[in-house]
Amino acid sequence: MTESEFLDRVASVWRDIETRVDQWVQQLDVDIEVNPAGPVMELEFASGRKIVVNAQTPMRQVWLASPRGAWHFSWTGDMWRDTRSAADFWSVLSDQAGIEVNRPLS
Repeated sequence: MTESEFLDRVASVWRDIETRVDQWVQQLDVDIEVNPAGPVMELEFASGRKIVVNAQTPMRQVWLASPRGAWHFSWTGDMWRDTRSAADFWSVLSDQAGIEVNRPLS
């Protein structure tokens, strides 16, 4: 994957995360603040807990870190999969957020 393709995929993930968080806030009455800053997106929960999603351009990976661990995702042709467990990005995000996440279609 070229750097440009990678950055396009990351931009799509960022949009999908923001859309999903907006839905959580509206539908589930939760308080989550989204703070995107270049290749990093931070989700901060009312409890103070944070999830950080980071684009690692040189490695063509998306990393997710939470108080419960860290995951590195590579594009497998149809989705982002963890390099160790093969779990998909949206399942890990769901588990770490404690909120059911349906994988966006985009």
